[in-house]
Order: sequence, then structure tokens, then C-alpha cells
Amino acid sequence: MRLVVTVLLAGFGLPAHAEPQIRAVTLSTAGLAMIEAEGALGDDGLRLQVRRADIDDFLKSLRLSDPGGGVPMLSMTGPGGVEDVFAGLPFTPGAMGDLNALLAAMIGAPVEVERRGTALTGAVMGTRSVPCATEGQSGCLALGLRDADGTIRQIALDEATVVHFADEADRAAMARGLDALRAASRALTLDVTLTSSDTTPRAVTLGWLQPAPLWKTAWRAEDSAQGLALTGWAVVENTTGQDWDAVELTLATGAVQALRARLYDRLETHRKVAMPVFEPAVLDSAPMARGMMMESQMDVAQVAMDEGESFSRFTLATPVTLRAGEMVSLPFLRETLQDARLTLYRGGSAAVHPMIALEIENPLPLRLPAGILTLYEDGRGHAGDAMIPELAPGARELVEFATDTAMRVTEQATESQSLRAVRIVDAVLLAEDRIERRTTYRIEGAPEDDRVLTLLHPLRHGWEMQTAGGETGFEVTRFAIPVATGALTQHEVVEHRVTSTRIALLDLDTEALAAWSARIPDPALIQLLGDMQHLRAEEGDLRRRLARLAAAEAELIADQERLVNLIVQLGDDSPATRDRRARVDSIEAEILAGRAERAAAEARMEAIGRDLRALVRDAG
Repeated sequence: MRLVVTVLLAGFGLPAHAEPQIRAVTLSTAGLAMIEAEGALGDDGLRLQVRRADIDDFLKSLRLSDPGGGVPMLSMTGPGGVEDVFAGLPFTPGAMGDLNALLAAMIGAPVEVERRGTALTGAVMGTRSVPCATEGQSGCLALGLRDADGTIRQIALDEATVVHFADEADRAAMARGLDALRAASRALTLDVTLTSSDTTPRAVTLGWLQPAPLWKTAWRAEDSAQGLALTGWAVVENTTGQDWDAVELTLATGAVQALRARLYDRLETHRKVAMPVFEPAVLDSAPMARGMMMESQMDVAQVAMDEGESFSRFTLATPVTLRAGEMVSLPFLRETLQDARLTLYRGGSAAVHPMIALEIENPLPLRLPAGILTLYEDGRGHAGDAMIPELAPGARELVEFATDTAMRVTEQATESQSLRAVRIVDAVLLAEDRIERRTTYRIEGAPEDDRVLTLLHPLRHGWEMQTAGGETGFEVTRFAIPVATGALTQHEVVEHRVTSTRIALLDLDTEALAAWSARIPDPALIQLLGDMQHLRAEEGDLRRRLARLAAAEAELIADQERLVNLIVQLGDDSPATRDRRARVDSIEAEILAGRAERAAAEARMEAIGRDLRALVRDAG
């Protein structure tokens, strides 16, 4: 069965707006592409097809250069477009594809119906199932109509039936519904129309941002007669969704912040704070290439370069044509550097072999972009890969690309401590110690030729370098060590630091006093500490003696109480009881003697304390 709705077919479709043409693209390391385009703005406006995933960045960033000066406006289907449209229509989205549901929803609508020469006019009363004229057929429908006279008629609905809705409002409602469904079926793109209060036809320029993969740099370093030829290749992918036809391409570096704003999605709650989004480039190492004996000869794309405080830009002089979804790689930078190969060892790494490295210095007045570097050597071909970080003007970086297995390095560190100075101030012992650290690097030379080993010894906070001949940087001290063929070379790096110790003299016990006496070179201080040591030793003896006297007194008192209790219990005057009374008296005498001895010991303890304080006071 087929239903032909003539008015909908006549009104279906979008206006033929002009499409803007991309003229320039700037790719940045913030993961964004800045698009600059030109287009014609007139009565019908200017249409842009924007990917659904890009609409937030488009809405937050669109700029317009309009010589007409009218008030611009962007229009598009909203995120709830279908639901919002059909909320104001008399039928549901499902009714657009279901004849019964559509006519049931449009009961009362005036229509003109024609079938096989029969034409009826009236208001829709709905549909019902009727017997089919053909035997074995099912699902036949008839449409009921009521004309202006109140007469009710019905007409079969089949492929020969044409229904025309006579009311302009009904036709407009179905046109809106179809447009909404069509827009929703194109889920990956949105039709955005730019219009202006000034409808005079004119050319305008637009600019906007959209997400884009990071452009990448792949460096080649090759031997040449003039030195090390460093060539940077830019790897660019067109993911804008639009073809580039002779666009001006700019490659920008810098660590700008790129916020993702939810401007298109419908937010039912309070607006969330946009979170910063930055995805650093992840570059895999290039695969191993076979040895190459040829010399690379090629031209490099001409670029205009400019530098800001935190960015660099490289604009290609030759326009780029690249279809959407395609990728291109082309050389855009070339500099000849002095050959700065190094045999490099990083102290503290515990590595067995040193590394072969390049020392790259940026000679340009702008930043060199980060990227992977592939090194080629004469007679060898591929010599290794390395990663180059972004380099500011004049910055240097050591990049390692291979292990030098012809040499071996071992390191061993030892520390020693010596007393540098000691004095007593206000009963406090002030001592300064000098700690010396010696790191010995044992280097076995290569069997085929002489080498110079570049040693990077790590700087330690609070330590002072004693070994001369090094170049001290921010994190390391750099030494150049000549190593003869097959020879064993030792290089010693000496560092030291001074530590201060503060100790209250009266807090020192006998062992600590003995230890400091053995270290101090001053005879007067040695005598002082010796006198204190003797007093502390006597003080220790007295403490132990007092403890013994206290324990003995406790035992005597317990024994005395036991005898007294026994005498009271027995209550007689037997010889044994008389002996017990005598023993109680003798115990009492022993207790008194012990207390006298303890009092004398305590007095001596107090005297020792006074003597110690006097010694310390006189020493200060």
C-alpha cells in the first residue's frame, strides 16, 4: 500500500545556501585547528556543515568579519530538536511512517482524496479495516470522510490513493516534522546557517576552532660535508571534515590552554565549569631502517616563521591541497649544526656502558618543535633514534640514540667525616663536621680508538664540588675525560658539605662524653669533658648504690613487719619470742644506718650536679 502526500513532497528540502571556502588552516599543539574561510552572505544566509563533535568549539570560537555591519545570527537544530518539534505537532514521530497512526492523529483535518477517478472532499474521520476485494489479501483499509453537508463516505486506501491535506497549517506541521526527522537522521553533522540583519549580498570572512590531532615533527640528522644536516618533516592530517584546496597552512607550537565548553548540549542542571583539555603528542619510535649509503638531497618547503613569548609559528609559503581524511608529510625546516657527537655517561645511572648522543643547540631565533629524530651515519646507515623536546632559542639538549658497547664504566662512592671546629657557648657544645664524598669512575677504553667520555655527574643539594675542570650546570657537573685506546682510566669526583651539631653539655652521658673527648683536638676541652666524664661516672655509681640501698631497706622493713606480726600472734614470752624481739631491734638499727648512708649518697649526688653546672658555666 502506498500513500502519496503531494504537499509534503513539494515543500521538502533545504534552501540552497552558499558554502564557505577554506582559505587558511592553523594547526596547534593544543589539539585544535583554527579555520579561516570566505563565503557569500545574502538573503538565504551562509550555510556551514559542522560535525556534531565539533559544535561546542565552533560555538565558543566563531569570529566574523562582515563589511556590511549587520547583526549576525547562527541557527541550527537543537540537541532535542525532534522532541521539541513534535511536542508542538498533533502527531508523533512514529506517525510519519505509519498511515493509520497519521490519519488517526489528524482526525478532523480537511483533505482531498482521489482514487481511480473518484474524488472526495471532507474531514478525516479515521480509518478502519475492511474486507479485501482480492481473495487471500489482508490488511485492507478504508478512510472515512465527512463532507460539508454531513454526509459520511469512505474510500479505499491503497497504492492508487492520493491524499492532499487542504489546510496550510496541517501541511506546514508535516513539513516541520519531516525536516526534524531528516535533520535527526544526519546524527554526525549539523546544518548551521549564518544570517544577518543586513540582507545585502556581500563577501564575509569567518574563523573558528575545531578539534584536530596534534601535528607532529620527524627529524632527520645526516652527515654532510658542512656538518650535521638536521631536517624537520611535518606530519599533518586533514581531519577537519572538509577538503583543503590551496589553503595557507600554518603549524604552531606552544602550551596554550584549550577548554572544552558544553555550549550545544542541553543542561538541565547548573552549568558545569569547563575543564582544561590538553593531550600531549605520543610518538612511537621509528622502525629500524636498513643501512643507507646515499646522501639525502632535496628541497625544503619555504616557510615564514614568527616567534611569540610562548609559541612559534611556521607558515608554508606554498598552498596545500589535501582532501579530508588524508595525510601529508613534507620537510619544512633545515639547519646545519656542528657535529656534536658525544660518548655520554650519566653518573648515578648504574649503566654498564655509556651512550652515544648528539648535543643539539637551537640556532634559530624561535622554538624548534619537539619530535622524533632518526640519525644516519656515513658507511653505517641508520645509527639510532631519539626524542627531541621543544627547544627555545639558544637552548641545548643532549639526545641519546645508541649504546657504546665498546666501553665500560663502573662507579663507586665512599664518604668520610672529620671534625672541623668545636666550641662551647652557653653550656652548648657547637661542632662542625666536614663530610667528604668521593665518587670514582673506572672507565675501560674502546679497543679500536681513543675516545673522550662526557661525564655528567649529578649535583646534590647542599654539596660543594671540589674537583676542578668541570662545567657546572643546573642539575649536573660536566667533565670531559680523555680515554686512550684500550686503557683503564679512573676519574675521581670529590664533593663535600659541612654539617653543624648543637648538644647541651649537661645532656651528655658517660659514653657520649668519651666519644667527643676522642674526637676533639683542643686539650682544654678534652680536660673539661674528662672531668665531666669522671663526675658522670661517679654519679652513675651513686645512682646504682641508692637503688641497692632502697631495695635493701624495703626488704628489712618487710622482714621487720613479719616478725612483729608473729610476736603479736603468739603473745608469749618464750625464748624464741625474745630472740624475735631482739631481731626487730637490730633490723631497726640497720634501717637507720641505711637511711643515713642514702642521705649521704644523695648529698653527694647534689654536689656532683653543682660541680657539673660549675664546670659548664666556667667553660662557656
